[in-house]
Formats: sequence, C-alpha cells, structure tokens
Amino acid sequence: MRQTFLHHAGDPASVRWQFRYFRDVLGPALFESFNRTEPDADAIVGAGVQMAAASAAERWGVTYANAVFCPCAVPNDGAPPPLVKSQGLPRFVNRFLWNWGVPLAGLAMRGMMNEGRSKLGLRPLFDPLSHLLAQPAILAADPDLAPAGDDLPPNVTATEAWVLDEREHSLDPRVARFLDLNPPPVYAGFGSMAAPRAMRLADLVVAAIQAVGHPALIAGGWAGLGTGLEDSDDVLVLEEVPHALVLHRVAAAIHHGGAGTTTAAARAGIPQVILPHLLDQYYWATRIERLGLGPRPLPVDLVTADVLAERLDRALNDPAIRGRARTFGPIVAPRNGVHAAVDVIEQLVPPR
Repeated sequence: MRQTFLHHAGDPASVRWQFRYFRDVLGPALFESFNRTEPDADAIVGAGVQMAAASAAERWGVTYANAVFCPCAVPNDGAPPPLVKSQGLPRFVNRFLWNWGVPLAGLAMRGMMNEGRSKLGLRPLFDPLSHLLAQPAILAADPDLAPAGDDLPPNVTATEAWVLDEREHSLDPRVARFLDLNPPPVYAGFGSMAAPRAMRLADLVVAAIQAVGHPALIAGGWAGLGTGLEDSDDVLVLEEVPHALVLHRVAAAIHHGGAGTTTAAARAGIPQVILPHLLDQYYWATRIERLGLGPRPLPVDLVTADVLAERLDRALNDPAIRGRARTFGPIVAPRNGVHAAVDVIEQLVPPR
C-alpha cells in the first residue's frame, strides 16, 4: 500500500493559525450562540459545534451525541488527530498523538471552554476536550471510502455516510445545457472553505481546466470562488451545485476534500483532484490517492495553474484512475446511513 506524507514549509504556521482560530474566534462564537437560545428538544446532535453543543446539552439536561464524518475525528490508531497533516504514520505514532495530543490541546483550550461553560452556569472542567470525546458519538462515513477500523472507542457507533436526498431538485436549463457540452465540464468547488485568495485561486483553477481542454463548472460556495469570473462559452459560475444531479455528468471534480464532497464524487464514479485546506481534508485527500480515485493531492497553498493542470490531466486520462472511479461509484452509491443514525439517536434518548 502506498504511503503518503503530506507536508510543506507552511505546516507549523498553518496549524497554529487553525488552533488560534478555534480557540479565539469560533469557540467563543459557538458558546455565545447557545447563550441566546433555549430549545425545546430531547437531544442535541452536534456536528461542527461540538465544543459548545455538549455543554449546552448538559446545561439543558438533554441527551447529547457528537456527529463526526471522518475516522480521524475520533481516537483510533488508523489516523492521526485532524490537526496533523501527515498521513501514513505508523499506528503506534497515531495512538501516541491521540493519547498525548488531546490532553495538551485541551489544556490550551481550557480557558476558552470553561469561560463559555461558566456563562451557561456550568462547572469548569480540567480537560474539556477529553470530556467532549467521551460523549456518545456517531461516525458517519462510507466503510470502503473511510473505514473505521477495529479499535474505535466504545462510545462511538459507526454508520454509513449520511446522504441528502436531492431528487426533488431540478436543474436550471442553462446548467443542463452546459453539462451536455463535449467534452464534458470539470467541476470545481471548495464548499464551506473561506479561501483568503479566492479570486486568484479561481483564476488558477479555470486556467488549469482550460489547459486540458475542458469547460469549467465553478461552484462559488463560501469561498466565493466565482468572484470576478464571468460566464462564457466554457465557464459557468453557480453559487451552489446539487451534487447528486451534477457530478455524475462531469468529467472530474476539483475540490477541497470535505467529507461530503469527497463522498458525493465517489458516488458519482468520477476522478477527483483534491486541494486540501485544513483538518480532515488531508485524510480524505490521502484516501482518494490510496484508493486510486485520483492523483496525488495538492495542498491549496501550493496550487499553480501548471501543477494543477498536470494533476487534472492525469485524473482525466489515466485509465487506472478512470476505471477505478467508475468501478467504485456503484459500490458506494446505494448506501445511506441516515436511518441507522436515527435508530442510534432514538436509543440514546430516554423515554419520556
């Protein structure tokens, strides 16, 4: 099995920035949001708001469960914690990073989290991250795309990936016509990422797609990737793209490596070129390479038009990648873990 070690000179500064952002910006904002509401609920399922949601559930005396979408979000020896970009580490190193990294990160986050808990009227915690990771959790990830391994903590239940049913949506005729172009377009989108150089990145992505002779379908998203781009015969910019209706009709997908986009592209049976930004995206990028569903990932800070065009050309024209993606799609596409997750949540909630 190929081992991937994703590293570049900006890694330490990037990790520090991510950590400070979680500690100084996101965490306080999440706690403040829960201070402004008093929900009538039997349970809280936290996805992306875990730092505050578990404390809010404690404050209101309701059942809580973490919802995570990648094996690297729960302690195990198959993947390092999400702030670690290096993949393919020995299992004992991954376990070491979990055993020692979580308490150290908890120490650094303790002030912020305990300040938020005090505003909710809760007692302080010595190790708030370890306390959070001890809560019931649902790991929603496709078992072939992101296998959970056999050493998940006992508080974690694995289901298949959760897939939103988009069949009730319809395509704008303009989009449908664009998808009928020959050769078919290449999709590019970065989901919820807020890219600091979105306009420049969009120019590089479009240049790379045009260099390989394909039209570009750009999903603006939170990154504002389409800012400054104008529609033309071979460029179409949309704010949002319904993956289930579009991805199976494009030649390949360039994206950030989020759990949802990675799973959607795998279900569509198309090659993927991943430009990871942070956190679990490095895990997904490595999985796509190892599974043969795309070329070696390219960290977003290192993107140039030439290098991206080379990666994209391989994704489009390597028979092994194209064949593997076509074969993998029908394996993943029928699966949906939503009903299993509902069963798990109902079992966690005590009867009234």
